[in-house]
Amino acid sequence: MITIFVKTWRDHSKTLFAWSLTLVAMASIQMSIYPSISKNAGAMQQFLDSYPDAIKKIFRMQDYTSGPGFLGTELFSLMIPLVLIAVGGTWGASATAEEEDDGTAELLFTLPITRRKILLGKMLAAISVNIFLGILVTVNILLLRNSVEMKIDARNLWSATTHSISLGLLFTGVAFFIGALNRHKGVAVGVVTGIALVLFLIYSLSSLVDSFDAIEPFNPMEWALASTPLFQGVDILDIAKLNGIAIVFYLAALITFDRKDISAP
Repeated sequence: MITIFVKTWRDHSKTLFAWSLTLVAMASIQMSIYPSISKNAGAMQQFLDSYPDAIKKIFRMQDYTSGPGFLGTELFSLMIPLVLIAVGGTWGASATAEEEDDGTAELLFTLPITRRKILLGKMLAAISVNIFLGILVTVNILLLRNSVEMKIDARNLWSATTHSISLGLLFTGVAFFIGALNRHKGVAVGVVTGIALVLFLIYSLSSLVDSFDAIEPFNPMEWALASTPLFQGVDILDIAKLNGIAIVFYLAALITFDRKDISAP
């Protein structure tokens, strides 16, 4: 299983390097902008107050000129969660579907190891990459915060990271399950991406569309993003819901793949 874990990291090493650079670059660019925001806080706030209420509600703008408000709007409300979903979703969808697409599944399953252990090794790799990227971007922010004179509580920053990682792990689990059901990587990635975008759209518009009120309590985007962890710290209940449902999908993927006929179209 450790061999599968290492092989999965090695197989995705080039794209992981690219995503890591992208994530660090995005965070660094946003951090470099912050001094101009904080030094002109009064004028910036007046400008933001002129925004239509609908725009402020969609982007969940809260005390934008503060460190937590700036990071929440620019990074943790969209960019970081979506990168973690994209990476975890791709690793999860390709775990089994790519092997079947490439015709290497039968060779892989001749190894003296059960299907479940093979998939479990790939799951651990996908989980670890989500955690790695979350830690990477958080450390980057912590290293830059003094140079840009940003006041941000490190515990709350880690809380926001925990929420983003948990959201990424949930969609990684969904990707593993869809990949176990389907033999085509492109289909699995497309389904997971589509689900994530629809749920994010519902979350973004929920404050404007009354008919979305009934969906809000069941939307994982709401659990991960609405509790404003950068201001309030970690929400244990939301984290429990995200990780609990993620575990259900991981288990469902293991069971489904164990029973799957890989020769079936």
